[in-house]
Amino acid sequence: MNRLYTHSLVKLTLLLGALFLLANCGRPISPENPLKREKINDGVSRKIIVEDKFEWAQIFTRIEANTPDGEQKFRVQIRSKQDSILWAAISDDMIGLRVGKAIVIGDSAAFTSTLLGLDWTGSAHDLAGMTGVEVPFPYLNKLLRGQLISAEPAMRYRFDTKHDTWVTQYAISGNRNVTVALDRELHVKHMTISDPKEIVDIEYSNVDERTGYPMLLELTLKSRPEYTVKIEVSEIRTEGPYNTPFSF
Repeated sequence: MNRLYTHSLVKLTLLLGALFLLANCGRPISPENPLKREKINDGVSRKIIVEDKFEWAQIFTRIEANTPDGEQKFRVQIRSKQDSILWAAISDDMIGLRVGKAIVIGDSAAFTSTLLGLDWTGSAHDLAGMTGVEVPFPYLNKLLRGQLISAEPAMRYRFDTKHDTWVTQYAISGNRNVTVALDRELHVKHMTISDPKEIVDIEYSNVDERTGYPMLLELTLKSRPEYTVKIEVSEIRTEGPYNTPFSF
């Protein structure tokens, strides 16, 4: 009797397990349901949404750039509102002295530096060259949040079994092409931005569990192999809203 009962219980457990697997098979992948244990064939295609759940973010970074002119190090505090405002306070890494402040609102930007006696306004695309940070400010907010640049909310990805990533490709303005790879948890793992003059590879690692934002980004400019940028994130806050003070 006990043997029969045990046998029936095992069969019931196996049946429930099979039903569970069938119920999960084919369910659309999403940030809430990444199906991390699912066996996915190479080339399988699905639409995926890379979500940013935080309207405001305050991110403390250390930026190290190795350029033909030598090594440059900055500490940059970023305060940003999704697709709206990007504010940055730039300090010298060694002595902590404030080098300047920058702000980007839409396509317009401004930079001020008491140390350099400089007040500048212009295009957001020109701000990187003005500040010396050499990271495109229009992209910086998205990059630091581990988000896609100029992409649709839902993109179609194919699965690459060799690298265990979801991969998509798309075109943006300026004759640029973007290739993005997501890991199983749907965090950006790699991004390549290319145009006829430049290829930028970005490696993401050490994802923050609470926000999903990367804690380390490494940029390499392939057309100038000697040029690399390393962005280390020490702290992420998302309580907001944050002040973005700026005046000339």
